[in-house]
Amino acid sequence: MERMEHIRGKLLDGEQVVLDGVDGFLASNDHRGRKSFFGYFEAPTDMLRRLRHETCYRLILNDGRKADVYTEVVPSNSAGSSVAEFHVSGGFRK
Repeated sequence: MERMEHIRGKLLDGEQVVLDGVDGFLASNDHRGRKSFFGYFEAPTDMLRRLRHETCYRLILNDGRKADVYTEVVPSNSAGSSVAEFHVSGGFRK
């Protein structure tokens, strides 16, 4: 695993912004020359409640990279917060 990269951006479902101000971390694994990307971000539980693990979202980072992602929301150690873990389907595009 490479070092985790701090990311900022937004999450869309189609053309609709589901979460603005995503602030999280991104990492990748290189397996036989093919990179897989994954990461997480923390937010108030009420905001993350709308995410569905079977829905493919579009993650658009502030630096212009875009990717399709699937999320899984898990409890956080912080009261009132949850963590959205995600994995990238395919790869990033500019």
